[in-house]
Amino acid sequence: MDLIILAALLALATVVAWLIYTYFLSPLASIPNAGILAPVSRLLWEFPTEYQGKITLELPKLHQKLGPLVRIGPNQVSFYSLDIYKTVHAPNSPFVKDPRVYSQFVQDGHPALFSITDTKEHAQRRRHMGILFNRSKVPALADMMLEQIDKWIKCLGAAKAKGPIDLGPSCRALESDIVSTFAFGNAIGGIDSFQRGEELAVIKENDLKSSKMPVYVNFPVAVGLWHSVTALWADSQLIATKDSEKAPRLSFLKVMAGARVSEQSALSEAKEMLGPGTDTTSATLAHIIYALSLHQPFQAELVAELDASGWPTDMSALEAIPCLVAAVKEGIRWTGAAAAMLPRIVPRGGYSLAGKHLPGGTMISSSPIWYLRHETAFPDPERYRPGRWLGQEKNETTSRRDDYYIPFSKGASTCIGNHFAYLELYLSLSQLLKRYSPQPVNPSLVDVSDYEAVLPPRREWVAAVPINRLEVVLQERS
Repeated sequence: MDLIILAALLALATVVAWLIYTYFLSPLASIPNAGILAPVSRLLWEFPTEYQGKITLELPKLHQKLGPLVRIGPNQVSFYSLDIYKTVHAPNSPFVKDPRVYSQFVQDGHPALFSITDTKEHAQRRRHMGILFNRSKVPALADMMLEQIDKWIKCLGAAKAKGPIDLGPSCRALESDIVSTFAFGNAIGGIDSFQRGEELAVIKENDLKSSKMPVYVNFPVAVGLWHSVTALWADSQLIATKDSEKAPRLSFLKVMAGARVSEQSALSEAKEMLGPGTDTTSATLAHIIYALSLHQPFQAELVAELDASGWPTDMSALEAIPCLVAAVKEGIRWTGAAAAMLPRIVPRGGYSLAGKHLPGGTMISSSPIWYLRHETAFPDPERYRPGRWLGQEKNETTSRRDDYYIPFSKGASTCIGNHFAYLELYLSLSQLLKRYSPQPVNPSLVDVSDYEAVLPPRREWVAAVPINRLEVVLQERS
């Protein structure tokens, strides 16, 4: 009995000593806590907040009160500082990806570009993939995109007769078919499913995985990340690619598999495009169309410029249309679809950030979308205001705006698909506006003195997800 009591007292003393250390003596003790339980366990503060899709919404508010560094776990720190962001994501940065998090994105044991943590391997894979994703190569994909966009617009023409268009699933259907055609050579059937009033199984599966990512990261043994629906379809496309008689058109898988990377690595890259790669661009397109339905004066100005330019489909010609570029760049900024924080590990020996020395092994993270909402760089950041990007001489204000515009991150972690996304948004938006004029569902509720859309309520996991439907009415353009 005495031994039991002694053991209990020792256990209690150990816990008390540890609590004293983690709260008062730890190298991170001087950094403000996100919550009273944050120093004890990331599961007690970070996980519940992240699981609800609120962590990237709540942390910026805490940073405003507490400063650029906030402790979110015993060995985890959130940062909100563009200077720190540039340091962490600089070329040849000593801050490496946190393998505990990025390993959850690895498919079938073959990491794709996003989940590769070794810097040399990452650089090599990026060079290989550049033959399809570089700015000089992406314009060649316009015809492939236009084929799916034309099919999508015809689908919307049939759907609009039934009532308002729900932009979220309709844009997601387009994106899934464009990305799957590019990645595998065949469309996965997103537009066909939307036309039937069904949700594509792959899309449903990816949305579920996105919202449950905190579970996958914190409890990796409890669940499997990649389910059978995506894998079965993707594997069948790899088999078809190897069959000379059944091989699809030119695709990422056909170009990359075997010649530049292993078949399984190429397949993992293609699967990753089909998963996380389909939600961010589609969400941005949906938000832009929704915002333009409210901002009729700017929509009219945009259509006039497109018409004067002859409704081009060449990427360089599209980039020369000021209102189109402004509509898309502001849509990317305003939507902030890629919400995930990007965890990195402080190098051995530690590093000083914002006047604090962080020990080696500390996990630090920040979300790119926070900088898109910086109130100094983007006044009234919750408003869709394409005028931010129009008719301004280069000055301190525009330099700050451009500096904070990092929707695709920075440095070696810059999204390799950024040119692909711009071209898709330019083409999808311009071709839709050529045929239809998006209008608000309830025009009587629109304030004619204030056309700027306010960012709809949302949850943020790997990508941002609106809580409510984004709906518009499509009117035929004469």
